Amino acid sequence: MWAICAVTFESLIQPLAVVCAIPIAYIGVFLTFYLFDIAFDQGGFAAFILLSGIVVNMSIYIFNDINYFRRTSSRTGLDIYIKAFNIKIIPVLLSSMAAVLALLPFIIFDKEAVFWYALAVGTIGGIVFSIPVLVLYLPLLVQLKKRN
Repeated sequence: MWAICAVTFESLIQPLAVVCAIPIAYIGVFLTFYLFDIAFDQGGFAAFILLSGIVVNMSIYIFNDINYFRRTSSRTGLDIYIKAFNIKIIPVLLSSMAAVLALLPFIIFDKEAVFWYALAVGTIGGIVFSIPVLVLYLPLLVQLKKRN
């Protein structure tokens, strides 16, 4: 995945940021299981896989627009991130909300199905944790690249 992103973004730093966003989202999964005292089992591992795709998708959405605005505008650094973020926050939030809403029935109606309950709780916890981290983490990387 990193190599495909490196070729697509024509950068080595941005794919690294995309890949590093995945373990940060995993913190949300672990916190959710710990805070709600839920057993971590196969559903938790499946939540990791599902969450990896969702977080990578959110990061790529924003980095794609950042690269577009770097090529087409005279702005730099944080200004470009803010413009790209303002344009892509609605699709990011809508796709995240769709995933959360799709998993809510497993939490509400099917607590006996251990796999699906753990999958839903882990994925929702990871998504809820990853959105604020995405908002704070990506501008930091954009700013660090500007300094170099």
